[in-house]
Amino acid sequence: MSQPRLRSRAMTEQAAQAAVDQACRSLRLPTIRMRVEEITAAAKREQLTYWGFLAELLLAECDDRDRRRSARRVKAAGFPREKWF
Repeated sequence: MSQPRLRSRAMTEQAAQAAVDQACRSLRLPTIRMRVEEITAAAKREQLTYWGFLAELLLAECDDRDRRRSARRVKAAGFPREKWF
């Protein structure tokens, strides 16, 4: 199996943002789509490596999916009312 080739043409910042947005829609990554600018700015400030940046993006998506999954399960359980502490 051959390795996929990187795109050799340069993209403008606007084109790159549009490509990321479209890819996130296609891959169904809503958290990355919503938070990519915030995480990108933080990565620049903290001088993260590419791996660090990618890890932050993916961990944000995983954390949000866990939170949504938990909320969905609580709702599906059909508890009579929410408990307030």
